[in-house]
Amino acid sequence: MKHALLLASLLSLSGCAFVYDQVQDIAKSNCANLSDAQSQRACEKRNAPDYDQYEARRKRLQEGNKPG
Repeated sequence: MKHALLLASLLSLSGCAFVYDQVQDIAKSNCANLSDAQSQRACEKRNAPDYDQYEARRKRLQEGNKPG
């Protein structure tokens, strides 16, 4: 978990697709370790967006927060 937080921090600072993918891989691995299938599916759904989807959403949110 400590590694995931470190990678998430790096992602927020760099915006790098590689770092994002690494964090996603760690999250998926953590999901696989959950005990029941329903929890695994919920965890995977929370961590599903690929980098392109994440970046598009981030840009939409930034554009919506610009002063008008």
